[in-house]
Amino acid sequence: MPKKIGILLLCFVMLLSGCSSSNKTAYKEEPEEELTEYQEEFNDFLKDQLVETLESDHYTLHSYLKDPETYDIDSASVEKTFGRMDAASMEEDRKEIQETLDQLQAFDYEQLTDQQQDTYDIFTYTMQGSKELSDPKFDYIASAFSPMTGIHVSFPTIFADWTFDSEQELKDLILMIQDVDDYTQSAIDYTYIQNEKGYLCLDFDSILSYCEKILDKGLESSVLKGLQDQVDALDLNSDQTKAYKQELEQAFKDSYLKAYELIKAAMLDLKQNGNNHPNGLASFDVGKEYYSLLMKNNTGSDMEVIEVEDLMDTACKEHLQTFIENADSDMSFLFTSTNYTGYEQMLDDIQDQMFDDFPKVESLEYEIKDMEEDVASDNGVAAYFQIPEIDGDLKGQLRVNPNNNNMKAIDTYMTVAHEGMPGHMYQYNYAQEHISEPLRWSILASSAYQEGYATYAQHYSLRYLKGIKPKQLKAYSEYMLVIYDALVLADIGIHYYNWDQEKCQKEIEENYGITIDEKQYNQLLYTPCAFEPYYTGYEQIMDLKERAKNTLKSDYNEKEFHTILLNCGPAPFFIVEENMAKAWKA
Repeated sequence: MPKKIGILLLCFVMLLSGCSSSNKTAYKEEPEEELTEYQEEFNDFLKDQLVETLESDHYTLHSYLKDPETYDIDSASVEKTFGRMDAASMEEDRKEIQETLDQLQAFDYEQLTDQQQDTYDIFTYTMQGSKELSDPKFDYIASAFSPMTGIHVSFPTIFADWTFDSEQELKDLILMIQDVDDYTQSAIDYTYIQNEKGYLCLDFDSILSYCEKILDKGLESSVLKGLQDQVDALDLNSDQTKAYKQELEQAFKDSYLKAYELIKAAMLDLKQNGNNHPNGLASFDVGKEYYSLLMKNNTGSDMEVIEVEDLMDTACKEHLQTFIENADSDMSFLFTSTNYTGYEQMLDDIQDQMFDDFPKVESLEYEIKDMEEDVASDNGVAAYFQIPEIDGDLKGQLRVNPNNNNMKAIDTYMTVAHEGMPGHMYQYNYAQEHISEPLRWSILASSAYQEGYATYAQHYSLRYLKGIKPKQLKAYSEYMLVIYDALVLADIGIHYYNWDQEKCQKEIEENYGITIDEKQYNQLLYTPCAFEPYYTGYEQIMDLKERAKNTLKSDYNEKEFHTILLNCGPAPFFIVEENMAKAWKA
């Protein structure tokens, strides 16, 4: 598989979002049955693929592993880099994708266990999608500076979340910071080629504003302060501590801040002299084809764009009708609030009630930690789940916004349910406990399943709120679903039908009663398929749930449905559907 995951992909995955008393190994064995030699060989192949990816660069290694020796990886030999965005890297990725597919498809499917067959199918689906998206004709169509997942918005979160607990890990971190400017320059060079090829589509004002905020903070950055605080916590003498903090500050100044100066200069130049496109992917020669592949990747399915459009159109209109049936004429549901004063209160309340509806996990310990000030002030997010390392102890970490002034808002509660329980944190722990293959719940994890499930969890969890009328909660839930399903439909309009802002606003308001403002339009324009994993994933789960009820009738059980769904792990939805169909027949 492509050895370098890439900062853009990994940032997207990581921003999506209790200790085990046993010494759980990172690489679990297939449970309950003795494997044949051939099946062991397949497991060895999977482990080799995981190791090759983990040791490709230090960012990937640090993101996924706490102790590289768990996988016999010599961390000293791993390149301290974020990789590069250049033609050579793209060509190398293509070569590695094909090699991996050839090796994978050489295995006899029928000789594998049921779980291995699922892994084979997921792996094949993922690699085939990667192969199609890595076609040379698409090389410069993706943006390195999108407003939601671009490198400029990703670096602060990456380093705010970066932890180290040894002198060597500190040295490695400094080398990684020193690589930021070179990696950024490669992204800028990529963007200039993108401009030459006619694929430039950037929100210059947004990028420039973000860079100005970073540069205005300078060495007063809370990200730098957080890293220096970790230096203080190491077992070093005072001279060493002082020297390392100075070295860290110098790297931050010479590379991290320099990177934002480079971005700023490039954006000012391209804004004045570049050929920026004001329309979506459909305006490019291969844009519709690229968007169709992007849609499949972000919906965890093989659905064509028109099939996704039909799914979301039907769902949006149904949500709108249900909303009308439940909403008061004064829209009072929008002003309803909870009594919570803290994030932990919310999680405790949910945890006290959720296991009547969801299967238990062995461990659900977690810690709540404030986001760094710079990150909190920029993203407006109430909370996010920081994914633990593959070989970690499963202790989840919820990063929360210390500046959140809406603690009592229903939206804050839903965000905590999405990121914590029964959302990402719970689902991740459940997958680790029940799926033996780590490749399945790490690098091959479907974002549509993960985000679709977490979105389902946040809406489902409204039933655990006390003191608010169920009808008001239903109205709130349906209203939110109308808005975001409509945004997916707007995304399709922009990138598949080439709607401009006026056409987009007219179509969405006339059909779904939702107003798309300029900010929302730009968000969709500059980040194609941003909301698809969340809301197409949610609607596919709801479709499966409805089919389960129709199939099982009086035998339908909510907890059993959730158990089957979770047992599938973060897989593409065709795997989920197949496993559910088998369970319904059992």
